[in-house]
Amino acid sequence: MGSMTVNPVSLALSGGSITKTDTGGSTSSIVITATTAQSVLNMDKLAVVFENYSSTASVTITLDAGDDFSEVGQGAAAAITLATTANVVIGGKDMESARFLDDDGYLNFTITTAATCYVYAVMDPFNTWNS
Repeated sequence: MGSMTVNPVSLALSGGSITKTDTGGSTSSIVITATTAQSVLNMDKLAVVFENYSSTASVTITLDAGDDFSEVGQGAAAAITLATTANVVIGGKDMESARFLDDDGYLNFTITTAATCYVYAVMDPFNTWNS
C-alpha cells in the first residue's frame, strides 16, 4: 500500500486554511513533515488529527518510533483504535521528539490500509509571542 505526506498548517494572526488529506482506503503510512517556512516540527506545539468518516469500519493508528534518537528503544506508541465516524487528536507532552522523530525530522504514522479517514496537522506558529 502507499504512503502520503502531510505538512502541518501554522495558523497565524492573519488566519489560515486547513486542507484535509484523504487516505482513500489505500494508504498505510503517513509522514508528517515541516514546511519550508517552518523548517522543523515543534513537537510541543504539534497536533495531528485523524477523522474516520467510515460508517462501517474502524481505523487503527500507530505513531511509529523514530530511527536515530535517544529514546528510540522504547518503540512505537500504543495503537489507537478509532471507531466509525469518530476523530482523535494526537499530540501533547507524550509525543516526544527523542522517541518518535526520524533523523530526517519526520514523524511517521502507520494506519490500517482499509482506513477511510482524513488526516491533517496543525502547529502553533513560531514567533516571539508564543515561544
